[in-house]
Amino acid sequence: MVRRNERGYSESVQWAMLVPVLMLLLLGAIQVGMMWHGRNTAHHAAAAAAEAASIHRAPPGAGHQAAVQIAAAGGLGDVAVQISRSTERVDVVVSANVPVLIDLGMGRVTQRASSPVEAVR
Repeated sequence: MVRRNERGYSESVQWAMLVPVLMLLLLGAIQVGMMWHGRNTAHHAAAAAAEAASIHRAPPGAGHQAAVQIAAAGGLGDVAVQISRSTERVDVVVSANVPVLIDLGMGRVTQRASSPVEAVR
């Protein structure tokens, strides 16, 4: 009876079990980074929209245009901007889709910003 050398088989099995775990961790880290970037981009878009809309005699749509431009430059899609302006405050809500590797229902981000309206005396 001839004995076969089976030393390499256990190492192959270990790698076969380890590689999917490592890939899951790597793709999870990329997914988290993309969501973090999307939230930051949406926040900057909302802040820019609030600032643009709070200027005295700002043209209609100035805040909306600023938010859409920043969100598009950051890679966000399907951008929705809601601006409500009172005599003292401008409130902005920006919602957008983040390009993700695997969509688990968390691909939509919403950020808010507000700014006081510029007063001219």
